[in-house]
Amino acid sequence: MLSKFFSKRTGKENDDVVVYARTIEKRIDEASLDIFREYKRILLKESNIYIVAAVWGAIKDGDLTTEQKEIHARISPVIREALGLLLQNSSNAQQNFAIGYLVRALFISKIIYMAEFYKNLSGNQAHSADDMDMDHQKNNLKDIEPLGHA
Repeated sequence: MLSKFFSKRTGKENDDVVVYARTIEKRIDEASLDIFREYKRILLKESNIYIVAAVWGAIKDGDLTTEQKEIHARISPVIREALGLLLQNSSNAQQNFAIGYLVRALFISKIIYMAEFYKNLSGNQAHSADDMDMDHQKNNLKDIEPLGHA
């Protein structure tokens, strides 16, 4: 299924694949940043497992918090959109799960990275999540750019 993306391509075909991948990447980046901005105080206080449960919409022992349910509700449409684009011709349940797993893992990684980056950035300037105000920091998360693309 994914072999069509990884086979040797030239010219216009290669550009189409890159545009396609960057479209998905942009949606995930925007959603991750929006979620971090809205829930940063909670995400900075809780362990990283908190966001894992929110992205998956389930927790092993117990119930999701109201905020985790809200995060899941905001992430779910973006996950469905990405999966719709990635799984256009696939009906294999194992492939569907694997790709869904990877998309969710990407969300989790991005949001946890933002939280850890912000904790490190603010570590010398504030002592608690309540003292942190992302809007007044010199280095805002919206300015973070990856050093490259796959």
